Amino acid sequence: GEMAEHGDGFRKLEMQRAPRAPEASTPEQRHWRRYKTSLVTKAYAAVHCVAFSPAAPYDFAVTNSTRVQIYGSRGKAVKKTISRFKDIVYTTSFRDDGKLLVAAGEERIVKVFDVESGGMLRMLKGHSKPVHSCGFSRDRLHCISGGDDAVVKYWDVATGEETMNLEGHKDHVRCVTTSPTSQDVVVSGSYDHTVKLWDCRKGASVLTVDHGGPVQAVLMLPGGGVMVTAGGNVMKVWDVLAGGRVLHAMANHSKPITCLAYDENGGRILSGSLDHHLKVYDVQEYRVRYSLDYQQPILSLGFSQNQSTIAVGMANGLLNVRSRPTEEEKLSKVKAKKNPRGGTFQYFIRGQYDKANEEDDFRVERIRKQKLAPYDKMLKSFHYGAALDAALRTTNPLIIASLLHELYVRDCARIALSGRDDTTLIPILKFICKYISVQTYTSLLTDVSNTILELYTVIIGRSEAVDELLWKIRMRVHEQLMMDANLVALQGSLELILASTLH
Repeated sequence: GEMAEHGDGFRKLEMQRAPRAPEASTPEQRHWRRYKTSLVTKAYAAVHCVAFSPAAPYDFAVTNSTRVQIYGSRGKAVKKTISRFKDIVYTTSFRDDGKLLVAAGEERIVKVFDVESGGMLRMLKGHSKPVHSCGFSRDRLHCISGGDDAVVKYWDVATGEETMNLEGHKDHVRCVTTSPTSQDVVVSGSYDHTVKLWDCRKGASVLTVDHGGPVQAVLMLPGGGVMVTAGGNVMKVWDVLAGGRVLHAMANHSKPITCLAYDENGGRILSGSLDHHLKVYDVQEYRVRYSLDYQQPILSLGFSQNQSTIAVGMANGLLNVRSRPTEEEKLSKVKAKKNPRGGTFQYFIRGQYDKANEEDDFRVERIRKQKLAPYDKMLKSFHYGAALDAALRTTNPLIIASLLHELYVRDCARIALSGRDDTTLIPILKFICKYISVQTYTSLLTDVSNTILELYTVIIGRSEAVDELLWKIRMRVHEQLMMDANLVALQGSLELILASTLH
């Protein structure tokens, strides 16, 4: 592709993009478009849970592999990392004052932490299988947890004792929550297709509804009278007070829904799915009002109470954070100008320092210095290997392919690809493996593969991971050649048939 001219003669990489059709914009769409990506980070493993603190400054916790990371609001930085786990952490939740955090997972122990210090306060033992959901009760004194042992447990935080063992589900419990109006009511959703409301004073189920499929997420709307359940690609809205009557059923996702969140101020339900989409529904008609697309299947979702941030965790370990300025922040930027009183010195000098309006004034436009992406900065300073690494970190095939193409144009591909060990070679091989069969990239990636084979023939056989990827690339190439051979055969057959019809 063509490259854009920089102030000092350096031409930065330009991506070839297809034009987009103009579309009508509604206030709802404009609201959600204001959320701009403020962080994209790649973790070691799938991001199973994202949980916002209900208290300002609305930090959020992310479970990833064997740790919980607490990010500052908008994901600007990791404030604290809690790694007191021996196995994968699936679930975490803040207490409503934001001071305590509960987390659990494959280890089967529910752990309570102090958010400020990161210290562990309680270890709640009792589940016989992994725990996939946990939280605090409204009275702040109890914890709830649901596990693969089909049991919901109600714990006393002060003593660390199990107060109630709620049995009734016949399969994994995947989600638990509390009623927003009653501190004794707990809600649980299970793979046995049911959602149960429990009265913790009686230790019994007071309502059971059948979702019609394995339940992955459950949400209680403010007021406690309406409940939302998600399982498969279906979302259902229930009237709890009317004995569990279905008010609405929606199937707007093409793959299973994994998570739900609620925007209290806007009256919107958010759902995330394995189909890479996040959808926004209103709570009047339960219609989809907006849809956001992500790079990977969505596993977890969080929405801050001040409406400033949406955090989404994905199956491949990506964490995407989108944020927008809050109304308070907008107002603080607008400084009200007071009109000076007549007869004062301020009145006398009013307007003296005001600048002329751009529309009334003619000025010669200066060329703005363009902001360079990390890979462009490396390219500019002739660090070709680092430029390729920076492009690979973006995970955007368009950027990576554009940069590889540029390296070949500059005759620097060998420099960029040489001198690597297995850890720095693997990302390139993974990219080749994924995209060599995509027609647009086949020719370029064939050149890259040949260069790598010339450079690294000696080390083949020393790294299992490298060898495995080379085998995969070989398989991809073989599949492609088989397809091409079939196409050649088909072309021959068609020519024979067409030739015979002409005679």
